[in-house]
Formats: sequence, C-alpha cells, structure tokens
Amino acid sequence: MGNPKRDVYNQLHDDGLLEYGSVILGSRMRGLIGIEYPKVGTKEQFTDLALTELTTVDYIRNILLGHGKYLSQSNGDYRVLLPSENARQCELYIRSASKKLNRSLKLSRNTPPIDGHDLDNLSVRALMQQESLKRV
Repeated sequence: MGNPKRDVYNQLHDDGLLEYGSVILGSRMRGLIGIEYPKVGTKEQFTDLALTELTTVDYIRNILLGHGKYLSQSNGDYRVLLPSENARQCELYIRSASKKLNRSLKLSRNTPPIDGHDLDNLSVRALMQQESLKRV
C-alpha cells in the first residue's frame, strides 16, 4: 500500500498545481485527501478532520521547501508563494524561532535545579542560537 500523503502530492504535481503562484482550492485539496467536513458533527470529528488535512498539507509543504517553494493557506484555500514572496515567509520563520528561543530561555532560567543539575547548558545553547538568528 502506498503513502496517501505522497499520493496527494503526486496528484497535485501531475496536475501542475505545485508551480509558483498556483492556487489549490480547499475543496480540491480535501477531495484528494479524502475528507469532507460535515455540516453537523462533534468537536472531535472536526478536530480529527482538521488534523488529517493539516498533516497532509505539512507533508506537502516540507517537500516544497526543498524546491524553494512555500504552500500558504488563506481562507481555506492554498497557494504556492511566488519567489518574491518567500522572503516574507522566511522572516516569519525567523520571528517564530526567536519567540520560541525566548520561551526556552525563560523556562530554563526559572526551572529549579533537580538533583544538583540545572539547565545552564540549555540556556547557553539557546543564547547561541539567538545570536546566530541576529546575524541572519
């Protein structure tokens, strides 16, 4: 049995929908994934369907990153960003990484030592990563 996420990627590729600027309607993506959101359902049902869509899109997004492409989502539809739009997405990734490093530093600095060990080495690593982000 094949990889269903790979099958979705291959179909989108074969249809020419993974080129710069291509738009993939959300209904098309969900159809390829094999999901349909019901008009009425439980929160768990909606969460499971959303997670299935998210993991498939993330799989496709990771492949596209290796080709210098980013699959964005807006209002339930998807679009492969133009090369001129990739810088903005890179900035968003850097900001996100910076926020997470700040949270890591806050947590490591405020965690009490356990069995005589503290998180100083993690703080140092986070600070080094933070400094490298500043140079980008």
